[in-house]
Amino acid sequence: MNVQNPSQQFSINDPPAAHQPRAVRTQQGAPTPVLHGIDLVMDYNATSRSTIQPGQPPALNHANFLVGEGERVAIMGPSGSGKSTLLHVLAGITKPTTGRVMFRGADIDRISEAERTRLRRQAFGFVFQSGQLLPELPAVENVALPLMLSGMAYREATDRALSWLDRIGLRHLMFSRPGEMSGGQMQRVAIARALCVNPAIIFADEPTGALDQNTGRDVMQLLMEAAAANNAAVVLVTHDPNIAAFCGRTVHMRDGIVLDAANQRMGSAANWPMGDGARVDGARNGAMTSGPMGGAPMMAGYPRNPSQGALR
Repeated sequence: MNVQNPSQQFSINDPPAAHQPRAVRTQQGAPTPVLHGIDLVMDYNATSRSTIQPGQPPALNHANFLVGEGERVAIMGPSGSGKSTLLHVLAGITKPTTGRVMFRGADIDRISEAERTRLRRQAFGFVFQSGQLLPELPAVENVALPLMLSGMAYREATDRALSWLDRIGLRHLMFSRPGEMSGGQMQRVAIARALCVNPAIIFADEPTGALDQNTGRDVMQLLMEAAAANNAAVVLVTHDPNIAAFCGRTVHMRDGIVLDAANQRMGSAANWPMGDGARVDGARNGAMTSGPMGGAPMMAGYPRNPSQGALR
C-alpha cells in the first residue's frame, strides 16, 4: 500500500499539527537524534532519588535510549523486562524516578503537566495493542479526536481525519463504530489517529498483539509506510522478532536495562548505532547539545524544521 502524506493538502500554518521535512542527518550520515532517554530509573516503590531502596530491582535500571529523526527502532525483551515502562517514560506518560528524557534538546520532565499533555497531543502519536478507540465515536471522529482536543474546529479536524481514512483504505467505514469493525480495521483507524497530527514520533506498544499473523503483517506494513510518508520516527515494543524486523534497528531489554548487539548495557551518548549501521557521536557533531532545559515558553510548540534547533 502506498500511503501519501495528507498533510501536503494543508497549509503549514494549520494548527495544531507541525509538518515534518525529510530527515535531517549529521555529517556522518546518521539521522539527527530526536529523542534521548538518559540514565533512566523507574522505581515504583520510590517517590524520589532519596527513597530508592537498594536491593529492590527497579522497572528501569539506568536505561539509555536514542532514536533519530525518521528512524524506526524496535524494543524487545521478555515480559517484565521494562519495555512498556521505557516506552511510557520516553513518551512523557510517566515521569521517571531519576534520569532525563530529551526531545530535540529539551528536557520534557522539567515542564508542567499541561505542557506535557500538549506535547503528547501535538508531537507524539500512539498505537496500542487494543487500539483504545472510543466505542461511542465513529471512525472519523476517533481519528479527529486529538486534533479537536488541541483546538481545531470540528469540520477541519474531520476533513483531515477523512483524508487519512481515505489513504488507509477505510473511507467506507468513516461512520462505523469500533464494535462494528474487525481487529485489523480498528488498528488501522488507530494508526490514522496517531498520524493525523503529523507527529515527530509514533510510540507503538505491541500493536499487533491481538491480531492474527497475516493481519498483523498488513498492519505493520501500513504503519511503517505511513510513518515514512510522514517522516515520523517509530519506537515499537514487541515480543515478536518478525514484527521487530520491520524496524531498521532493534535493541533488547533485560531487568530494566537496554542492551546493545553485544548484550552489553547501552551507554548514555556517544557512538550509538542508528539506522542502517551509521553511528552518531554527540560530542563531535553537536547533535546532542542540550540547549535550554525546560520552561513553558520553550514547550509552546516543537519546531517544524529540526534544523531550527531545540523547541521554540
